[in-house]
Amino acid sequence: HRLTKRAPGLNTPKVAVVDFGEERRMTRDRRINLIGPTLREAMQKCFDDGGQVLLLLNRRGYANYIACTDPRCDWSLTCTECDAGMVCHVDESGISRRSYVRCHHCLAEQLLPKNCPDCGKPVTVFGLGTQRVEEELTRLFPSLVEGKTMLRVDGDTMQTAQHFHDALERFGKGEIRCLMGTQMIAKGLDFPNVRLVGVVSADTALALPDFRASERTFQLVSQVSGRAGRGEKPGRAIIQSFEPETPAIRLAASHDFEKFAAQELDDRRQFRLPPYRRMARLILRHPGETECTERSEALAAQLRTFLGPVELRGPSVCPIARIAGKYRRQIELLADHPAEISRVLAEARSRGLLKLGEELAVDVDPLSAV
Repeated sequence: HRLTKRAPGLNTPKVAVVDFGEERRMTRDRRINLIGPTLREAMQKCFDDGGQVLLLLNRRGYANYIACTDPRCDWSLTCTECDAGMVCHVDESGISRRSYVRCHHCLAEQLLPKNCPDCGKPVTVFGLGTQRVEEELTRLFPSLVEGKTMLRVDGDTMQTAQHFHDALERFGKGEIRCLMGTQMIAKGLDFPNVRLVGVVSADTALALPDFRASERTFQLVSQVSGRAGRGEKPGRAIIQSFEPETPAIRLAASHDFEKFAAQELDDRRQFRLPPYRRMARLILRHPGETECTERSEALAAQLRTFLGPVELRGPSVCPIARIAGKYRRQIELLADHPAEISRVLAEARSRGLLKLGEELAVDVDPLSAV
């Protein structure tokens, strides 16, 4: 079934993809601006006309890279328990502004260090996050007041479902002029006065080591663009990207799902990936790297004795090799039919090879490869 027209007879929003790298090269402002001139002008016009704005950035926090300011020093802040970087957050709930860093995998926290532990030079933060966009919006648009006419919606501000429902109720009443947040605001919202949708960075998911990265980017861009123009007045969406010619972004902007799906399915077919085959992912965890490697290799060797038509890939290091102090290795099982994978998993359980718990997880038809 194909829905070729927008229900209930509304026009699809006009979507413009902006080369954000080119815009940054053309501006004379040396500050790091996350809202480019095209999006900024469109937002101002929308506010002047009495419309509301949705802004999407699927990355919470203030900045995602903390490093030494000395170019000769290669220190950067990473989590001591995970093979991942720490994310800078800003807490302004108290008397003074406080910056701290948090690992989004094990949730470890510490204050943001002021100086590099290796050379003693000052520390700086790079990258982007919803808190940084919020800070820039208050500077660019003085009429936007956090909590009154502007609201940030992400995992840090929406502690419960009631918080989220209250935010949407205020937005529906028109109290909130600008709703900015992560993918929580990308789907399902139907507010007729939303005339502009802005995507601060459409590239955040493209570099993830997951064969679904392009699919997820297409979904996110097309879904959030569809939040605009759901009333009598036409809507508009502006997508900022450093890779504007990427098919997932370009085809989402042109509302061409058929072409994107054909290209993506052709790639999946060539590499024999879902949906053409079914997948199960076995993740082994252990505090010792050598022990984790040996256990994964031993499990793979035993599985190969009764695989039949099932293909086994690995064992290999997970994209995030260590989380919460435990090293991670993965084994992927792929087959043309789910019954074949079920047979292998059932046989492995009967032989006592799969003892699920802290050290082993089985994810059938995994939604994430990280």
